[in-house]
Amino acid sequence: MPWDRELHVLEEAIRRLGAEYDAFLYGTASRPPVESRRHVEEMIRRLTASTPDAAADQYRFATLQGRFNALRERWERLQDEKEAGRRPGLYGHFVSPPDAQRPHPAPPGPNATPAASVHSPEGGRSPERDLFDRYIAAKRSKGESVGGYRYEQFVQTLDQERAKLRARLGTGEVVFDVAEREGRVRLVARRQSGEKK
Repeated sequence: MPWDRELHVLEEAIRRLGAEYDAFLYGTASRPPVESRRHVEEMIRRLTASTPDAAADQYRFATLQGRFNALRERWERLQDEKEAGRRPGLYGHFVSPPDAQRPHPAPPGPNATPAASVHSPEGGRSPERDLFDRYIAAKRSKGESVGGYRYEQFVQTLDQERAKLRARLGTGEVVFDVAEREGRVRLVARRQSGEKK
């Protein structure tokens, strides 16, 4: 089977698996889709062992593989939450630092892009992607679980938090950065260019 066809089949299989996990995590299925997941993992192993027809196929495969890995981490985290008796995905990870704890000049690369300019991660690196990568790396370095963190969900949550903070703080650009609070890695929000609340 040509790579283009194989990749189309893999993409569909990942989409169906995501729907099956949603059904399990949010109520209509009683068991996780173990067989479907095993099937997708086997497809990825098989494609990894073969040579793509073109560089574009290799890029598309790497993108699908990255998407699947992110989804797999998310499913594991949400499944852990469900097994612990919590509603999956209910708990946020954003805090706004008190004025006394506001960080000094932020490390390079804070997320200062307005929400309207958010692009898909497949369109190249963006400030949101950089922030996401730094956040995940910081959590890993502290031994915190990063299972289930998904870039698209991360950007959506940033947009929601940015809108809330703008409503509370008034005009001015809100930026997010990575910081440690009480031994845990958090995203902190502040006004750009050192503006005070």
